[in-house]
Formats: sequence, structure tokens, C-alpha cells
Amino acid sequence: MRNKTMRVNISNTQYPVISAATKSLGWSTTLANDWDILWRDGSVSLSTLSRMKTSQKINHFPGMYEISRKNCLAKNLNRFRESFPVDYDFYPETWILPQDIEAFKLALNDKNTLIIKPEASSQGKGIFLVNKIEEVKDLKNVIGQRYINNPLLIDGLKFDLRIYVLVAGCDPLRVYIHEEGLARFATEPYAPPDMNNLNNRFMHLTNYAVNKHNEKFVQNQGDNEQSHKRSLSSILKKLEKEGRDSASLWDDICDIIIKTLLTAQPFLATSYKSAQSSDYYNGMCFEVLGFDILIDSDLRPWLLEVNFTPSFTTDSPLDLNIKKQVIADTLRLISLPDRSKQVFEKVKTQYLQKRTLGKRTAHENAELRGFAQEVRDAYETQNRGGFIKIYPDSDYFEYTNFLKHSQILWAGGFSDFLYLPRIKKPKFSESKDRNHSAKKIRIREKSPSTPMKTQRTGVSPKRIVRVRTKLSFSSMDFSCSHSRSKSYLFGSESSILN
Repeated sequence: MRNKTMRVNISNTQYPVISAATKSLGWSTTLANDWDILWRDGSVSLSTLSRMKTSQKINHFPGMYEISRKNCLAKNLNRFRESFPVDYDFYPETWILPQDIEAFKLALNDKNTLIIKPEASSQGKGIFLVNKIEEVKDLKNVIGQRYINNPLLIDGLKFDLRIYVLVAGCDPLRVYIHEEGLARFATEPYAPPDMNNLNNRFMHLTNYAVNKHNEKFVQNQGDNEQSHKRSLSSILKKLEKEGRDSASLWDDICDIIIKTLLTAQPFLATSYKSAQSSDYYNGMCFEVLGFDILIDSDLRPWLLEVNFTPSFTTDSPLDLNIKKQVIADTLRLISLPDRSKQVFEKVKTQYLQKRTLGKRTAHENAELRGFAQEVRDAYETQNRGGFIKIYPDSDYFEYTNFLKHSQILWAGGFSDFLYLPRIKKPKFSESKDRNHSAKKIRIREKSPSTPMKTQRTGVSPKRIVRVRTKLSFSSMDFSCSHSRSKSYLFGSESSILN
């Protein structure tokens, strides 16, 4: 059976590039209700998802605000940091205001510079820096965050990375990262914050929506290395040319993305299954997220925020090329063809023939869900475009403790893990040791049923034993391991505690 031409509903999006990407695949756009994929800028409710046909797809998950709203992201990451202080040290210390106001004031007393952000805004709106308690007045519905004052500079300018991440399923979690993204630059030469430059938004903020209003802003009209918005690949190539370990940086970024999503996975899965409990493919929702990553002078990546509606404005050829490709790759990857679905339907029919009376058992349902994921894997491996699958991969079990802990927290329970102290190497200076993540050493207990424990030592993360993605940015040869385990294929993540 030939796969039909997909129809993408664009009635609820303001971005013309969605239509352009759709047509580049030979598909059609529609404003009517007879659609296969709905792309909308706003969030999706459970009622909307529950009314959808199982053959339809929508570009948001109900509940993704748990990591896209700044206060929710801080809440989730803070409680994980309490249990995993070393593993979850990839985001600046953050306070939810006004509830954390006393701790926030103590941080200001230590003569730190902190940055204030509204909990639900974007594009740099309402953001400002403070370094005195007197400047803190009636802060409501905002977060306070420790300002990273040693950013890596290029051409003397501060910048951050917009990383495009595709969440292709929530139970089990399926995560892809795109090999291309954007680097967004401030437009004034950087200097550590002081009383003279504290209010200089063009120096301290990297948001395009802010810096495009500076007369010094240079738009990228092609391959312009001096512009204030550049491609992710050009930055990684530049770092590699300077002798920096850009491949390990990339691996660290992947690690941040996975750990962040795991903090909300149980909530996403529960919400999804409450609306669509019989979706074996785990594929009616997908989401393109924008992870904003700042790199410091030690080449350490920091998570700044997660955007559930990253801007798809295309003000330059660079924007158009990258964003159109990300969207087209997304649409292709999530659109499992009819011929692949037929394979699953045959297996499903066999199960029905074996059981003429009664409902399928939980084990049978788990096997069917697992086989459906195998069908997806076979298709997605051949149609991933510029996406790289980072979860689950061959290192799936490395994150088991984090996933289990997340499920316990969302269930309102408590987790009892073994936490081992960081061991410092004498060769490293104190400041060097603080500014580097640490290498993981996996320790397995005698009993095979005992969860794997993790310990970190004070050595550079640049030699982490696992290799998630093998990258050569000089040749842009991206490859990824696609090995999987039976435990993943034949059991959903929601049953990992059973």
C-alpha cells in the first residue's frame, strides 16, 4: 500500500515556514478539520488530545509546561538537585520568587549578581540584573538565577546556543537532537557585570528579539562569520579548530537534555495516557523544543531555559534554511507510513485471534507496545534526516535511577538512593575542580536486581566512558548508536517500578 499524501493543518500557526517545510516534502496544507498533522503555536489540552483520531498527530504534549515554564523547570530541577547534587549541577542556582525570597536575599548578600526572569515570558521580556538587596522589591511570579559571569566569548561577545530537540514520544520517552541549530550573540563587547553596565541588555542578554534593536546588530545574509546570529555547526567547527573538545561538549549537552526531560516524563506519560490510553505507537503527540545553552569559559554547558514554542520567525536566509530543515525533518520522522503500520496490525490481529474472549493481559499489551516501538525504530532510523536519537540509546540504563526517582517524586513518595561523595584528584586546583563536571563510574551491587549506583570523581568530563554520539565537526559526519534492550522494547517506562 502506498502512503497517502499527508495533510498538515496550519490554521493556528503564525509562521509561514511551517507551510514551506510541508510543501518541501510534497505534502499539502489545509485549514479544514480533515487533517493528519495539526501544527499550532499554543499549548494542547487533554480534551483536544482525547478527541483526536489515533491516526492524527499534534505538535505539543499536554503538560510540557513542567519544563517550559521557568518556575516549573526550577521546581523540578531543584528537587532533583537535592537528591543528585553532582548529576544535576548543569543549571545555575535558581530561586522561585517570592517563596524563596529569604534564600535569594542571602545570595545577594554574598555580593553575587543575579538575574531576574518572569516565569512565563520569552524573547528577553522583563529580564534584568540585580546585585543589591535594595533593588529587590515586590518580586512576584518571577525566578531569580545566579548569573554566569564567565561566559565563553567569541569576538569578545557573549552568546548562547539554541538547540532543537524533538520529543517523539513520552511513554517510553523518545528524544532526538538536531545536528543544526543557532548561536545568538549579544551586540556589545562583554565585561563582567558592575554598576556601570548592569543595565546594558545588549551586553548581558543574547536574545535575538533584544539585540536586533541595537544599531550594531549585523544580520546573517549567508555564511557571515561576523554576524550576530550564526549556525550551531559553525560554532562547533570554530571551537574544534581552536583545539577545544567540541565532541565532548556536544555529549554533555545531550546529557543535559535527557536529564531535564526525565524530570517531567512521568507527568507527560500520565497526562498522555489519560487522553489516549490505547495508542500503542506512543506517537500522537510530538514536540520541537528549544533548549537554550550557555557555554562558560571552561567549555562547560549550562541550561538556561527550555522553550516549548521556539520562534520560527525567518528574518534571514540562515533562519529560513535551518528552521525549515528542522521542521521538515520533524514532519518526516514522526509520520510512520501505512506500510509500516500494516506490519504491526498483522501482529495485533494474531493476538486477537489467540484471545477470542476477554481483554488482553497487561503483559500482552506491553509486548504489543514494545513491538510498535520496534516498528517506529525501523522507520525512524532510515528517516531521521538531521536528527540524532539520544534517548533511549545504548546508555539507556545509565539514566534508570533518574527515571525511577522521577516516578517516585510524581507519585508523592520518597526515594532512597545511595549517594557517594565526589573524590577530588590532587592535580586539579580547587577552582578547576568546581568548574568541571565529573566522570561517572558505574558501581553494580552483587545482586543483579539492585539498581546501579553512580559515583563521580573530580576528573574532567571530557573522557566520559560512554560515547553517545560520534561526531567529527570538521567533516560534519554525524552518527549515532541505535542499539536497544529487550527491557525497553517490551515494557513501558511507566511500569519500571513494578
